[in-house]
Amino acid sequence: MNKLPLLVLLVVILALAPLPTPAHGQTNVLQIRSQTLPITIDGNPSEWGAYDCTGKAPGLYLATINNIPQWIWCDPEGDERTNFANPDPRVDLLQFRVTADENYLYGLVIVKNMTFNIGDDGGTFVAITINRNGSTSGEVWFAGESKTKVNYTKAVWQYQVVINLADSRYRDQGKTQVTDNLTANWGGIYYIVNSSWSFQSDTDALMGADVSYSAIEFRVKWSTIGGPPSGDSFFLRMELITARGWSNYANNGGGTWGTGSGVSSALDCITDVPGNTWNEVQDGVVDYYIDLYFATTPPYYPVPEPITVPLLVAVAVVGFVFYLFKVRRR
Repeated sequence: MNKLPLLVLLVVILALAPLPTPAHGQTNVLQIRSQTLPITIDGNPSEWGAYDCTGKAPGLYLATINNIPQWIWCDPEGDERTNFANPDPRVDLLQFRVTADENYLYGLVIVKNMTFNIGDDGGTFVAITINRNGSTSGEVWFAGESKTKVNYTKAVWQYQVVINLADSRYRDQGKTQVTDNLTANWGGIYYIVNSSWSFQSDTDALMGADVSYSAIEFRVKWSTIGGPPSGDSFFLRMELITARGWSNYANNGGGTWGTGSGVSSALDCITDVPGNTWNEVQDGVVDYYIDLYFATTPPYYPVPEPITVPLLVAVAVVGFVFYLFKVRRR
């Protein structure tokens, strides 16, 4: 008996059936009992656990480490632009990680080596844009007068997270570790803006940087960036650049070191374009973005990208056509 028609029929039925929703507190990756993640925002990334990106860069991965489900972007080492130093390890992005729980979105940025004190001119500057669920309404420019745009057809942003370790309030203090709250200052160490360039307020938002770990951590309440995940599926579309920062906090000034008139000041970024970062940013646009999916019920942990019904239907149709072709050739 030829079982292929039955198999094709089964695939079609599965394709047309509603997709299952993960149970409360569960994902397709793991089960976690706690709904609040044990992450201390201080710049020490030990809670996140170690992840070896050897042979994986560039690439986006979903892993559970130390009982924390997390999206991990692995970035190639040594691909930063060298306009100010060669090499320039303070801007050489190695990893970008994101996780979440029922209260906060968390981020971790690791660069190759922070060879400076916090507050020094030219300290690491990071800008992260957030597009919610593929919205087509938003802003296109990265902050810090970086002369750099996001993908303006697919990744316009509604919120942008900025961390500037050149914050002049800390200058000449010899600080290697800082924890701070949100500021409403363009020269501040940590601020979040919406697409109207208005500063967001969040008394629970926090950043921590520790140059001995070459790491930056941050958290932000879901409500500050548009509310918790909802709907049948949910993702944040993100882009990220690094640069060298400057700050004149009291006079409300700050941003990125320029690399020339009309030239992008992004020195590294998330991209799959091979070679030096210049290959991505030379036109002033970072075309590449990553989509990070989250559960739509508390505690909103990272989850794999869902397999959509159209994809399943396509697989079923291709299988059926292949079957008919074989039948007709007999």
